[in-house]
Amino acid sequence: MDAVKVLGSLLSQRAARTGGNGAVLGQILNGIADANAGRGPNPGHRPIDPRFDQNHHSSFEHIVRDSVDRHHRSGGRLPAPANQWVQQSGYVNPNFDPRIAQANVGRPPVGLNPPVVRHAPRPQHQPHHDHHSGLGYGRRAEIMIEAMVMAAQSDGRIDALEQDRILDQLQPLDQDEVQYLRREFGRRHDVHAFIHALPQGMEYEVYQVSLMAIDLDNQLEASYLREFAKCLRIDPQVCNQIHQRCGAPCLF
Repeated sequence: MDAVKVLGSLLSQRAARTGGNGAVLGQILNGIADANAGRGPNPGHRPIDPRFDQNHHSSFEHIVRDSVDRHHRSGGRLPAPANQWVQQSGYVNPNFDPRIAQANVGRPPVGLNPPVVRHAPRPQHQPHHDHHSGLGYGRRAEIMIEAMVMAAQSDGRIDALEQDRILDQLQPLDQDEVQYLRREFGRRHDVHAFIHALPQGMEYEVYQVSLMAIDLDNQLEASYLREFAKCLRIDPQVCNQIHQRCGAPCLF
């Protein structure tokens, strides 16, 4: 079971559903993920929480690039905004129409599937074991998958029908990967136990993917993220910076 590929499937599926997430994923794949891009409450100032400095952003970018790369090499679909990463990396997809992509920037795809990418170039990054948490790619991916599932469940249980719909959109996955996700969707997650066991240095990553896993369009989701940020000891100002970079409503 390739947890890194499963993470890429989840991120791509979410990005394809909402234009905002597609744009954020495109930014990350292009290597410009930066919660301190001058759009926060104090433009030009570094975040006050050192756990959210650029070094940690780079580690997040690396695993996201690799996870999306693995998913798309297996035949997964790519949201139009994120396709810029593939184009700029030298691979030309014959089915990609830049006019359609430009027209759909910031919008969820309507009536059209995102382009299929089968030969996305391998991202260039440091070895997998150099993360400041001390964890390898596979374990980090499993933790971020759990965070995404918990966020998706925040406004209600994911029933069998919804599971089937999500898994269908995540294809291609092998049987082990499908069963792994079904277990994650079906089990009761203890958010506080998850945070207690979270290695130091992964707070940014799990909060970022949690935010990307939902639409943040109801009070239950907002309450969940507000409590999640509080338990992660994320300063409200830093939390707002993350939300602004993702084009999501601020919580504080």
